[in-house]
Amino acid sequence: MTAPATRRWWTQSTELGEVAVTLGPHGVERIELPSEPHAIAEDAVDARDDSVAAALDAWCAGAEHDLDLRIDLDAAGLSPFHRTVLETLRREVGWGEVVTYGELAALAGRPGAARAVGAAMATNPLPFVIPCHRVVASAGGGRRRIGGYGGGDGPDGVALKRRLLAREGVTLPD
Repeated sequence: MTAPATRRWWTQSTELGEVAVTLGPHGVERIELPSEPHAIAEDAVDARDDSVAAALDAWCAGAEHDLDLRIDLDAAGLSPFHRTVLETLRREVGWGEVVTYGELAALAGRPGAARAVGAAMATNPLPFVIPCHRVVASAGGGRRRIGGYGGGDGPDGVALKRRLLAREGVTLPD
């Protein structure tokens, strides 16, 4: 009988700040932003995975456009809507592109569900891999503004979002 695979958890300093990573047997389950409090997963051991950590370091340093890691969205216990929104974002919105919450709702087949998309972005378990920083607020009249990031619109989260967008060549007003 094979022993169950162990979940790993670690924090690492990156060019963007300290992040926490949870890696399960089927892929990365969670990345916590520098502006979020880091909580150790209950059944995880403190053991860094060097290949995942190296990929994250390279991406945070700007070496890669997309953070291509094996992920496990099943571990997050997402609603079908949240999962669809996150998968649509990852598939449809590429490097240097932004969409509004309403536009992403329409892309995910739920026009008019902009607020629900905002909730999905605020609870994205895999920021950077699923690039929720590319989802911005509508300012009306076809204009866009930065909106919030990191589960809110505090100065640290918005500064990080602005930095992530700037490295993709995107600048927006607050």
